[in-house]
Amino acid sequence: MQLIPLDTLRDRIAEALAAHVKSYNLPGFCTRLGLEPGDTDEAHRSKWRYVKNRLLCFKQPDLLRIAQDVLEEVEYPALSDMVSELTVHVDQRITDITRRDLLKALNRLDTLFGDFELFEGLNIISSEQLSYEGLDNYLNFLPSLAKEIEQHYIRNDDISNEDLLIKCGALVCSQTRFIAFLEKLLDPVIRRGDEQAHLARSLNSVMKADGFNAVVAGDVSGHPIYKVQRMAAGVAGVPKNLIFASINNKPDLYFTDAINNNIAIRNDTDALIYDRFLAESGLLWDTLAEWWQDCKGIAEQKETKQSLYKRLVLSVKATSSPGEFTLFDTYYREFSKVLGDKFPALIPQVYLHYDPRTMKERGNDPVLLRQRMDFLLLLDRNVRIVIEVDGKHHYADGDKVSPTKYGEMAAEDRRLRLLGYELYRFGGAEFKDTAFSDGKCTIGPIAKQVAIDFFHQLFEKHHIKTTL
Repeated sequence: MQLIPLDTLRDRIAEALAAHVKSYNLPGFCTRLGLEPGDTDEAHRSKWRYVKNRLLCFKQPDLLRIAQDVLEEVEYPALSDMVSELTVHVDQRITDITRRDLLKALNRLDTLFGDFELFEGLNIISSEQLSYEGLDNYLNFLPSLAKEIEQHYIRNDDISNEDLLIKCGALVCSQTRFIAFLEKLLDPVIRRGDEQAHLARSLNSVMKADGFNAVVAGDVSGHPIYKVQRMAAGVAGVPKNLIFASINNKPDLYFTDAINNNIAIRNDTDALIYDRFLAESGLLWDTLAEWWQDCKGIAEQKETKQSLYKRLVLSVKATSSPGEFTLFDTYYREFSKVLGDKFPALIPQVYLHYDPRTMKERGNDPVLLRQRMDFLLLLDRNVRIVIEVDGKHHYADGDKVSPTKYGEMAAEDRRLRLLGYELYRFGGAEFKDTAFSDGKCTIGPIAKQVAIDFFHQLFEKHHIKTTL
């Protein structure tokens, strides 16, 4: 945790509310935040003091919660920056040394922002709002930063890009602002083609010391959009195909364009193909539902999610695995509301490998083992989490333990982990109080708690905040 005094965080919360909330509305607003009630006379005397007095009893976790609630209703950059420093960028940061090296690398640029307005770009990091207004007022004997930049950087070539950025606060601004500044430099509105790619490589060669890099996160009009992120903690490479939710037969895949790696399924009722861009930030339930909505032409979002859930649960039920149903059903019922728009999609029956021939056709000469995963989660930074529920067929032939099968499973686990996948296995016995009957599955309390505890710990590991 960054060493930001708690009283400074209290000050920023008080400043945000004092700047945006009328005094006669302040008591009610603060009560909604969980603060002690008061009257409008006290708020009239000093809005800032009214809020600050009610924050003194709170420590860091509650203060962060209050700050985030405030930012959902008002915009206050100083508070937003501080919350970011204490949460998003608390574990890994671009250090002062790396910032200085990045600024030196920018000295090679003829222009920072191309034809883009200079002050608008610099205002991303500048603590003093830069504007051309008043630059011609020579009666001001103490020139503003804007006048200094106009004289020594725009009119004359007296200072370097590095010196300019230091004057504007590049070494002291928040991590959020500094990263936004780097992303602006790589914006295709400012530079494209070889110039854009060269700058990305140059910045990455410096940022890798701190575990950051600029990666392509999308495109606009055919030009890459770069985002500065922590270096991928998961699997290398960009995901291209997601074939999932298979039910009965093995998907009959074929290429519609082998050059572009475009595929389709002939028996498309037996599996689904997510055919949209899969970013390093992962795949959220809302994103998957938007794709389903477009595929099915469903008007209402709520109806879309219900329809998608029903389709996915069919593939889970088809396995007749109490463990798989427990994990899937508990995940969506218990975590969808507490995570809201940050809820990752738990994707069932995903093809990791694919052999167009069946096991029967291959006989004693299989090419690929364990082609299908029980579940897959795609999280931020290319983190791919595989969840498997082991029935006897994973380690036995009938009722007889098979060292060969177990060895094959262990070898495949090692291979996946070395590729960067996170792999978690459950034993079928962990779900002994869950049972299928007449096509319905009854989840027992022990099995349900197993699932809740696992997902809660998994999200905690990956810094995904839940309220469970």
